Amino acid sequence: MTQLVQAALTVRKGMRASFGYLAALALGLLDLLGVWSDNRQLDATHAIVFGAWLAVFGQRAFSRIRDERRNPGESWFDLEQGLLLLTAAHAVLQLFGGLRSPLYPMLYVIIAFASSFSERRTGRVLVLFALAFEALLYFVTEAARDPKPFALHAIFLTLFGLINVIFTQAELTRVRLRSHREREQEKRRIQDDTRLFRLATTPTQAPERDDDKLFRGSVEEVHQALFWNLALLKRTLGLHSAVLLLRDENDEKLRIVELVTDSDDVRDGPFSPGEGAVGACYQRGLVMNLEHLRPGYTGLCYYRGPVQVRSFVAVPVRENGQNIGALCADRIDDRPFTPTEEQTLSGAVGHLLRALENERVFVQLERSKREHMVLYQASQALGAALTEQAVLDAALSAASQIVAHDFAAVTHYDVETAQHSVRRAVGEGAQQLANLSFRDNTSLTAMAVQNKHYLPYRGDFDANSQIVYTRNTNLDGMCSLLILPLCVREAPIGTLALAARRKDAFGRDVRPALQVLANQMAVALSNAASVARLEELATTDGLTGCYNKRYFNEELKQRLQAAQRFGRKLSLVITDIDHFKGVNDTYGHHTGDVVIKELGAILKRLKRETDVVARFGGEEFCILCEETDTKGAIQLAERVRQELADTVFETELGKLKVQCSLGVATFPADAADKQALFQAADKALYVAKNSGRNRVCAA
Repeated sequence: MTQLVQAALTVRKGMRASFGYLAALALGLLDLLGVWSDNRQLDATHAIVFGAWLAVFGQRAFSRIRDERRNPGESWFDLEQGLLLLTAAHAVLQLFGGLRSPLYPMLYVIIAFASSFSERRTGRVLVLFALAFEALLYFVTEAARDPKPFALHAIFLTLFGLINVIFTQAELTRVRLRSHREREQEKRRIQDDTRLFRLATTPTQAPERDDDKLFRGSVEEVHQALFWNLALLKRTLGLHSAVLLLRDENDEKLRIVELVTDSDDVRDGPFSPGEGAVGACYQRGLVMNLEHLRPGYTGLCYYRGPVQVRSFVAVPVRENGQNIGALCADRIDDRPFTPTEEQTLSGAVGHLLRALENERVFVQLERSKREHMVLYQASQALGAALTEQAVLDAALSAASQIVAHDFAAVTHYDVETAQHSVRRAVGEGAQQLANLSFRDNTSLTAMAVQNKHYLPYRGDFDANSQIVYTRNTNLDGMCSLLILPLCVREAPIGTLALAARRKDAFGRDVRPALQVLANQMAVALSNAASVARLEELATTDGLTGCYNKRYFNEELKQRLQAAQRFGRKLSLVITDIDHFKGVNDTYGHHTGDVVIKELGAILKRLKRETDVVARFGGEEFCILCEETDTKGAIQLAERVRQELADTVFETELGKLKVQCSLGVATFPADAADKQALFQAADKALYVAKNSGRNRVCAA
């Protein structure tokens, strides 16, 4: 009943979705039949058809406008409206003389409109439909023979469709590029101001991150504080302009960071540190007070040309004993600045510096809080991770939150063999590092492990002169690199490497947090290795590497339950070495261990990926075969028997050959539960032993 309801709903949904297409098809058929050709025979039927078309088109258009969320299927909805318009337009043309009607250009308008406001694929479909439909009307309905008018119409229909699509796409591309440029300019402005205000040593140039939001907010906060301080100075001292200039550490030039002025003739900068009175104040660190300036004076660098300024004063901005800029003020009226006003400006400089320092402290606190939160979450995730893969997932996720990067990789180092192996690599160029392994060499990775110190020291990377792993697997295109050694109790176990295309990506502001992460990661990897070793000891046999009896019993229980649930076959093979006591008594227990190890190796080599091999005790082994009937299990058992019989063991007493017997039982043919299945296979093995050994018997 439920399936019938679902089918009915599906049909109803399909009919609703295709309703407009059906209406367009019906109207198109009427066009092809030429029912509108004779406008003298128009009657109520024609009026009903047009009314129905208007109702359908209006309903579909309303639904289109109401649904603001675009989805992949909506392009076909645009196609539906285009088809309705085209078929209706041809009906109107037939009323006024057919394809040679003076109203024919409205088809060009419809094609242009539909192509402009739909996806490119939809526009192409509409143009193709318009051409095919008009061909039928022209050559079939109107029975025309001259192809030239149709060819001309086809050319113009195609041109109108393509030109509007091209122009629309070009306009969208132009708007998109302009928006991208504006975002990039805004981002660069934030980065420049962040550097000028010294809110961070290396503002990020990566895609939008938490740091970017923090810097943007802090820059706006600083600009607001500077603006209102300068505005207050301008109003209090009766100034024409109040300008704060700071040094850019990149090019050592002065840049305007904030100003309040009545002039429209201010230069953007940057300015040379020795340019005019402003440069003299900055370089000498002295207050520059100019009085009774002649009209047209050109010595003020922040104006484009001669100005009417008559009084000027510049106060140096000093921080940590160094000149970092100048605070300038000027007046148009010939009223010199008094010593009291100079002190007021000097006090304002101190207030501005305190505002900057407060914001720097706030930024550092916010970044530290975020880093601590990331490290805390990473510590929890690493502490809960019990496998190497879980540790790598948690560590790389935390690293991406601490600093943006384009490449990350983790290597493992084996002290005994001096071998490095890449365990995980993500990002650009990660494919070439899959399964990479190399011995100690002159690479940065090997040196970081040997020195137990991060490399490179400044985080700069040059692929032409530096090797990360090997000469054939270098990181081209990266400008920043940081390789952190992973050490546990002063013993190196590997490295964490991060690389980025931008410069100065791993500066002093992020390196300490990454070092803490590397230390936690090293301990977590060591713990995961210990857990893996304990699991191996708990589930495997130490001599053969096969699973032990306890693990095999658990697997047998689970796989038998799955076989019962899904109606699958499950076969059990038990094998035992013939006359093994004689081997031990004659050749010694060491040779007996060699024989047991070889049988375990044969079983692991011949089994399928889904089969389970276990040493059940002494010289007895078991094989559990999923979805395998008795015939298939016997074939596997025969291969095991034959390969062991063909194996020759070299001993001190000469060459030795051994044989084995095997018993096979299958669920559900031979047993209905775990205990019965094991007993059936064991009885089959007993039969094989009593029947002369070196053979396979089934239950």
